[in-house]
Amino acid sequence: MDAAKHIMGAGLTAVVLLGPSAIFAQADKNLVVAVTDLTTHLDPMGFNANVNMRVSQNALETLIRYDFKTGKLGPGLATLWKMTSPTTLELTLRDGVTCHNGEPFTAEDVEVAFGPLRFKGDNAPGNKVARDLLGIISSVTAIDEHTVRVETSKPDPLIELRLASWMSEVPCADAYRAATSWEQWGLAVVGTGPYKVAEVKPGELQRFERFDGYWGGDKAPVASFELKVVPELGARVAGLLTGEYDIVTELTPDQFETISANPATEVVGGPIRNIRSISYDTRFPTLADSRIRRALSLAIDRKLIVDTLFHGKTDVSTAMQMPVFSDMYISEFAPESYNPERAKQLLAEAGYKGEEIPFWYLHDYYTGEVTTVQILQQMWKAVGLNVTLSLKENWDQILDAKFAGQRGIVNESNNAVYPDPLGQIMVSYGPGAYYQNEGYWTDADFNKNAELLWSTDLATRRAAFKKMLEDWDANPPGSELFVLPMFYGKQKSLDWGPIDVPFMDFRAGNLSVSSN
Repeated sequence: MDAAKHIMGAGLTAVVLLGPSAIFAQADKNLVVAVTDLTTHLDPMGFNANVNMRVSQNALETLIRYDFKTGKLGPGLATLWKMTSPTTLELTLRDGVTCHNGEPFTAEDVEVAFGPLRFKGDNAPGNKVARDLLGIISSVTAIDEHTVRVETSKPDPLIELRLASWMSEVPCADAYRAATSWEQWGLAVVGTGPYKVAEVKPGELQRFERFDGYWGGDKAPVASFELKVVPELGARVAGLLTGEYDIVTELTPDQFETISANPATEVVGGPIRNIRSISYDTRFPTLADSRIRRALSLAIDRKLIVDTLFHGKTDVSTAMQMPVFSDMYISEFAPESYNPERAKQLLAEAGYKGEEIPFWYLHDYYTGEVTTVQILQQMWKAVGLNVTLSLKENWDQILDAKFAGQRGIVNESNNAVYPDPLGQIMVSYGPGAYYQNEGYWTDADFNKNAELLWSTDLATRRAAFKKMLEDWDANPPGSELFVLPMFYGKQKSLDWGPIDVPFMDFRAGNLSVSSN
C-alpha cells in the first residue's frame, strides 16, 4: 500500500562489522532454506503468492526501492522521478546497470515489462495476475535510453509506492523475448538483482547464485541461496538442528522450545502484514445464501484458534483491514464477531437442513493450515453446520475454473501489499479482482464504494471504505481469521532478520554470516 512510512520493518537484525575471517565465511557460504512449497513461476506476474514473494527482489528489482528498515522510498533502478501531471510520472533510469545475461539495462526493458508483450492487455501473459495491482497503469513509454514515462488512467495516490512494491519488479527484455514460452521464462527469469537464477527443479528446489556484475556497491553477502522443498515440519526442524538447513520456514509455536534449547539455533519472525482468511464460492448452492455465510463466520472463535495454534503470538482479525493503514484504518468499525447463538438463528432463518459444505485445502501451505481447518470444522459442527474436508495436492486442484459450483470454502491470505485498502481488500475482492472476476462473489454496493477509494480526499476515502466493510459484513465473500504469522528457525551464525512481509531479504544490509 505520506503511506510508505507506515510499512513496518519490525524484526530486522542489525548487521555488525565483520573481520576478515567472517567476510571469507560469508563470501563462500551456500545458504540452504527448507520450505514447504515453491512458486511454480519466478516472474511476479506468473504467480501471485507468498512463495513467489519470498524470492522477489533478491533477483528482480523495482524502479523505486522501498527500504524495509526505514520505511522510506529511494532510488532503485531509477535515480530520479517526478509527477509531470496528475496522471503522469517520469523516471530517470540509473546508468551502468547490467542484466544477469550481460545486456545493459535501459528504458526499453521497462517498456517491455509493462507493455503488451508481458502485462498490458487481456492477452498479455502476466495481465491476469498483475492487473489487480497494476491495472491503473495505462501505458509505459521509453522516451529515450534512460527516461521512462508512466501514465495512469486516473490520478493514483499510491503510484510511487506501487512502483516500489510487489509485482512492479522489472525483468530484462532481451532475455524475456528470447524465452521459448511463458512457462519456460518462469523457470529462468533474468533481472538485475544481486542474485541470479542458477538452477530450478520444479517442486524440489530453486537455487540462486551471486551476480558478480551487480550494479550496487554492496554485493550479495553469500555465494548462493537454495530453497529446498521439505514438506514435513518435523523433517525441517530435524535438519535445522543437525545443521543441514540454515533456515526453515513455516514454524508453529509447538516447535519453539526444541529449537531454542539447541545452542546453535533460534526462532525469529512473527505476525506479518497479511490477514489469513477463508473465501466462499457463492456458486456452491448452499453458500448462495448470505445468512449461511454469516453463520459460518459467527461460529468462529478466532481467539481460541490464536491461543491454541499460535500460543497467542499473533492477533485476531475480524475485518479486512489493518492498523498499518493509519489514516485509512476505520477503528470505529465493529463487525459481527464470535456469536454461536446468532449463527444458529441465521441457519434456522435460512432453512439450513445440514446440507454438506465442502472445504478444499492444502497440506500446510499456510502455517498450521491443516490444524486450523480441523478446528474450524469442529466449531462449525457445534452450531449445526456440516462442513466436510477435502485435502488437495496443489492450488490447481482447488482453483481451476472447472470446479466452480463444486467447491464451497477455500483458504486464502490477504497481503497488504501497500498499507492502504487499495493494497489489500481491493487486490483480492475489488471489482475486477480475482474473486469477483472468477465469479466467486459480487456485491453492487461494495463495488460502488470501491470506486471512491481512488479519491484524493481522505474523508471521501474513509467513508467509502467503511461502507465497503459494512457490505462485506452483511454479504461476506469470506471470513477473516487472524493476522498471519511467519516464524522461522535459523542458525545463530546467520545475522538475518525477517521483515513483516513474505519476502526473505538476503541482500546486503539484511544478511551476514559469522565464521563460527
